Amino acid sequence: MRWTCSVCGEEHDGLPLDWAYDSPTYWDGPRNDGDWITPDLCSWTDDVGERAYFIRGVLQVPVPELADSLRYGVWSSLSEKSFERVRELWDDQARTEEQPYFGWLMNSLPNYPDTLRLPADVVTADLELRPDIVLHDGDHPLIREQQEGITVERLLEIVGPRLHEVALDG
Repeated sequence: MRWTCSVCGEEHDGLPLDWAYDSPTYWDGPRNDGDWITPDLCSWTDDVGERAYFIRGVLQVPVPELADSLRYGVWSSLSEKSFERVRELWDDQARTEEQPYFGWLMNSLPNYPDTLRLPADVVTADLELRPDIVLHDGDHPLIREQQEGITVERLLEIVGPRLHEVALDG
C-alpha cells in the first residue's frame, strides 16, 4: 500500500504496523542488586524499596480495512504472585490455559491522552508468542480503538509522525 505522509508530504510504501518499547516506563537501568530486564520480563526495586514486576506483551488495535492490526509491543505490570507464576510456566504448555493476569499498562503511547497505568489483562496463549495485552473497559480513546478498531486514515495519523521520530532518533 502506498500512502502520502502528512509530516513530510512524501509517498511511502507499506505501513509499519509493529511498534515496540524496549522497557517499561521508569526503567533506566539497574539501580540495585537484583534489578534486571530481558526482552520479555523485568524486575526492579522502586524508589520506595518495593519490588516491581513487568511482562512484555502485544496490544493490538484492529484495522478492519486491512484485515490486520496495529501492534504495540508494550509492558504491563504484574503482581509478584502472577510474575512468579508466569516464570514457573514460561516454557510449559500449561501456560496457555492460565486465566488472564491483571496488570497496568506501563508505556505511554503517542497520539493518545496518557495511557500509562490503564488497567489491562495479560493473556498468555501460544508459547511462541508474547501475551496479549487487553485493556479493561473504560472511557479512553485507546480502549475504544482496541475494541472497535481504527480506519486506515487514523492509522496514518498514528504512524506518520512516529516514522519521522524513528528517523530522527535512529
